[in-house]
Amino acid sequence: MRKEFNFLLSALLVPTSLAMILAANAAGQDANPLASMKYQYKVGVLSFVDNTGSGGQEMGVALGRAVQAEMTHSSDLIGRVLKLDDDVKPEDVDGEKAVTIARGGKVDAVLIGTVLDASSEQSSKGGSGPSIFGQSVGGSTHSVKAEVTLQGDLYNVTTGKLIESIRVTGKASETKVGANVSTTLGGISEGGASFQNSPIGKALHIAVSDLVKKIQSDEPKMVRFTPPPSS
Repeated sequence: MRKEFNFLLSALLVPTSLAMILAANAAGQDANPLASMKYQYKVGVLSFVDNTGSGGQEMGVALGRAVQAEMTHSSDLIGRVLKLDDDVKPEDVDGEKAVTIARGGKVDAVLIGTVLDASSEQSSKGGSGPSIFGQSVGGSTHSVKAEVTLQGDLYNVTTGKLIESIRVTGKASETKVGANVSTTLGGISEGGASFQNSPIGKALHIAVSDLVKKIQSDEPKMVRFTPPPSS
């Protein structure tokens, strides 16, 4: 009789204990929802080097910000613009210097960007424009084809090793009547709809978008930043 009572008591207590454990686990998860969230890697972006001579240092800074903004907008990476000291030029920054700067910024990876090409070809064709109330309005047709090629060297900040050297090209074209639609890459520092809607502005946007997609695909190769041991 006593054995039967103990068995019955155990049968009643086991489900109760299991329910209490499950409830405690659920409460623990609710109390710390951040524990299950995916870690977001931080990528430092330096000012781009302008190998085309079309925009100078201001263009390089603006392009670095454009890459950072696209990274935040279209990926789960956290982009951070890394500023250089006043006496340091972007073209003087190699992989080793970039990693040193990035460690100070406590990011997981760092990007050295270069504008390899930014060109636009324009052709014009004279002739009559559209007809209004039977009268022909004179004008010329301007066609522009633009191409922008960017290179991004992505480094692991903890190890200092190169993750990947990425090269992308964006292309765009446009034809308008009675208006000169040509512009240069240097217009990015001024901003505005005029540059964004121009062929070279659209080509740049495509190149930046493709660059960020490539960086995103390298996420599995990234490691969380660990400060090197002090000597």
